Amino acid sequence: MLLASGFHHIVITVSDAKRSGEFYLRLLKPLGWKVFAEEKGAFAMTDGVATFWLSEPRDYSIRGDKFDRNRIGLDHFAFSVDSMGKLKKIETILKKNRIKMSKGGITDDGFGGTGIFLKDPDGMKAEFHLLGGWYK
Repeated sequence: MLLASGFHHIVITVSDAKRSGEFYLRLLKPLGWKVFAEEKGAFAMTDGVATFWLSEPRDYSIRGDKFDRNRIGLDHFAFSVDSMGKLKKIETILKKNRIKMSKGGITDDGFGGTGIFLKDPDGMKAEFHLLGGWYK
């Protein structure tokens, strides 16, 4: 019996919530996400099910700190896409909004999957990943 599924929320620590919020607004608003909260040092969007939060360091910040996917913690995150048609539509929207995508758009992930890969203003990898492949 499945007792929990999906994510309720995710919080990403960013160097500048305003700058990152503007990036994710350009990235997610055309896909139907809405601003959920906006305050000093924090920004959040929702798709009506999950919330995606951006927050500047809460307890202390490390001078000159930058994202490094090889540190303990978050490596990357991915939004699910359930059809190639939707993935192609997302690619078109991202191109229209001048969001730089790895390899210019839809590509193989190297593990038997397909997706769109990009980096946010702090260099964190985000994906739009087509369901299928090893997930089934």
